[in-house]
Amino acid sequence: MHKIIKVFYVVLRNLIKVVDGFSPRRYMKLYNWYLKKIGVDLYGYPRFIHPTVYFDGKGYKNTHIGENVVLSKNVLILNHDYSITCGLRSIGKKVVDNEAYWLRDIYIGNNVFVGANVSILSGTTIGDNCIVGTGAVIKGIIPENSIVIGNPAKIVGKTTEWATKKEEKADYLFE
Repeated sequence: MHKIIKVFYVVLRNLIKVVDGFSPRRYMKLYNWYLKKIGVDLYGYPRFIHPTVYFDGKGYKNTHIGENVVLSKNVLILNHDYSITCGLRSIGKKVVDNEAYWLRDIYIGNNVFVGANVSILSGTTIGDNCIVGTGAVIKGIIPENSIVIGNPAKIVGKTTEWATKKEEKADYLFE
């Protein structure tokens, strides 16, 4: 029965993704409903979650997403880590029938922008008003109002200072 339910949710997710092609707002309403149904903790209303975002099936309940969050194309949210099995075997521990793993919460604060191809690893907290640059690998605590880039991610600036400079230039568009 569990496998039938899993297949149902996979089919449902794929149907919802199709809606993004013709109505992004309707897609987000349906997708938010779907994410809540599978156990993701939405403590707000995300602005946009791209259909290619990968949510770790082991950690739906361990994923917490705030208000006005944007998760761009191919973001990976990985709550589990099976590397401990390899480590235990390397020190002579027998791990035969079961795999050892960690399962840690991931918190994404309010008003966070996560660029394309970002990996958010187990145990990460991203504070409010952060910008995460494309391709970054995030692990640990990212303080609010931080701009982070790279692999491993490094804080390179403050969101507030960056936004003030951009506002002065006024070289941006509105949709």
